[in-house]
Amino acid sequence: MGLSDDEIRLLIEKLRVKYTEYAKKYSPKWFNLMAFEERLNFAIKKGMNLEGFILAEITNFEKIKEKYEKKKSAKTFSEKVDQIIEEQLSRIKKYPKIEFHPRADIEMMHFYGAGCDFALYDYPIVTYCIRNEPQKSESFEFENKLGYLFVASGKRLSKRIEDHVRILSRKGVSETEIEKDKNEFLKEGAFLFHEIINFITHLIEVRNREWELPITFEKLFFEKDRKNTIITRYNAYTAYGAFLKVKTIAESIIADFRLGAFKKN
Repeated sequence: MGLSDDEIRLLIEKLRVKYTEYAKKYSPKWFNLMAFEERLNFAIKKGMNLEGFILAEITNFEKIKEKYEKKKSAKTFSEKVDQIIEEQLSRIKKYPKIEFHPRADIEMMHFYGAGCDFALYDYPIVTYCIRNEPQKSESFEFENKLGYLFVASGKRLSKRIEDHVRILSRKGVSETEIEKDKNEFLKEGAFLFHEIINFITHLIEVRNREWELPITFEKLFFEKDRKNTIITRYNAYTAYGAFLKVKTIAESIIADFRLGAFKKN
């Protein structure tokens, strides 16, 4: 049994309401009431079967709705990805950026800058405060590892970054190779920062009366600018306070660059 004229009119009116509602709530371009009215008038003028017309229009509306929801969902996902990327960039941009090659990744430049700053102006205070072996030798070893990864020598970049530059400069190198070495650099740095955090944690657990006193800097032998920066950062700190600050900085670098998973067993 077919639809009555009243039922057809009711469906037409309900569809008008739906188009109006969705156009106002979502998008008048997608849910175009005017276009529906034009199709309806055309069907009436041509004497088309209005029952078949309105049922087809209801199906068409549901298809438009489904397509719009899929597109909106995809857009929302894309926006979330963009937001995550922007948040990540804002976290790493607070660290110095060392530009070393036109093709270098921005995350790597900031990680290089963060590591260099840490190696030059933060970690040395740890070694400076330690007097006894084998802790002092172990601390020197961490300085050497930081130097290999992050510290320039004269006009040259760090040895590890020079290795990466050679890959970036190689003819025909693929983006996959570049990304692989970049990730390897981040991983190497993460492993080292985790080791340093563990080392400092053990230092803090040691009871040493000398480390409870304010640090004096008369035996801190570095070039003037570097020495002054270290003193500015750690003046009035006890050794324990300095250890805790350096540990916190290392933990922040790990967190901000999302490297928490790269930890040796």
